[in-house]
Amino acid sequence: MMKSALKLYHQLMKKGWIDRDDDGVLWGFVEDSEARDELDQMGAELGFEIIPAQNRIYMVPTQDNDLFLKNNIDYRSDIKAGNDVRTRDLYLLNYLAIYILYIFFKGEGAETLVRDFITKEQLIKEFTDHCIRVTQKGVDGEDKEEDFSDSFFMLAEDWLGKKEGDPSSRRVDDRYGIVNKILLKFRADDLFVEGEDGRVAPTKKTKDLMPYVLRKERAQMINAWIEGDKHATDK
Repeated sequence: MMKSALKLYHQLMKKGWIDRDDDGVLWGFVEDSEARDELDQMGAELGFEIIPAQNRIYMVPTQDNDLFLKNNIDYRSDIKAGNDVRTRDLYLLNYLAIYILYIFFKGEGAETLVRDFITKEQLIKEFTDHCIRVTQKGVDGEDKEEDFSDSFFMLAEDWLGKKEGDPSSRRVDDRYGIVNKILLKFRADDLFVEGEDGRVAPTKKTKDLMPYVLRKERAQMINAWIEGDKHATDK
């Protein structure tokens, strides 16, 4: 095993990525084809995938990596969940997380990013409008639940049943609290940041990895799922 490959692996385990501008020596190892081959092989054996991006490489656990993929205990820790947070609340947080990623990265090909930022106020309005469309009656008077899974329909109703709350809230029984909880999770994973001006924006890590995460088939599936409510009344 080459020492350079081990150094790359050590740094990736410590930080999750290697940046060309941060460490020119390590980046020299990244550009060494032999060291990269050994790193890729090591990653495959240990349940990681090495993802190249502009001026960075990332190490991402694969779906069968039980050791490094986060579970509900990790999730609850990241969002500072108390005893008041139910499993159903975690499902709503997960759906909101998917929605946030969708409204930022619903483009195609190299142009996946479609907006630079959103405020929490805008996010609450857009997600509320989405949930209203999901739960409203169709033009023929039939409930739209048939167009969505039962669980998603109930999560949309959960959101609509919450009061707006205070912008600084972290309570799961109001909308601002839910938004602030998921932003805690995003910050813990270095996916989104909130500026002093209140704008929520994706990090470089998210911009680099979303084209990998949203491979064409998965992107089409998520887009169809999120946008399904817009077309349900046309059926």
